[in-house]
Amino acid sequence: MAYNQFETGKRIQKLRKTKKMTQEQFAEALNISDRHMRSLEKGEYTPSLDLFVEIAVYFDVTLDFLIRGITASPGEKRLNQYLVHIQQVILQVIKALSIVIDELENQKPD
Repeated sequence: MAYNQFETGKRIQKLRKTKKMTQEQFAEALNISDRHMRSLEKGEYTPSLDLFVEIAVYFDVTLDFLIRGITASPGEKRLNQYLVHIQQVILQVIKALSIVIDELENQKPD
């Protein structure tokens, strides 16, 4: 997949808008000019690696998402599925323990 400046700019713009920030506010947060921010969002240039990292950190997204639009790698997807499964197992264990505790409390002599 080739890098697409225009698509990256659109992603940055969308992230900024989800934070309800103006271009000027976001440019100030990144310590760049608003003109620089406008051209970045239009896809007119490729930001430096430092600026990519700063934007990714600011929005708590991965560089893969910011640069390529990829939300999760196949390995990350498998890991997330496994974690969901583990959560379900833990909830089942908690329910079972709760039932056992209730039964033990009901068996206590008065």
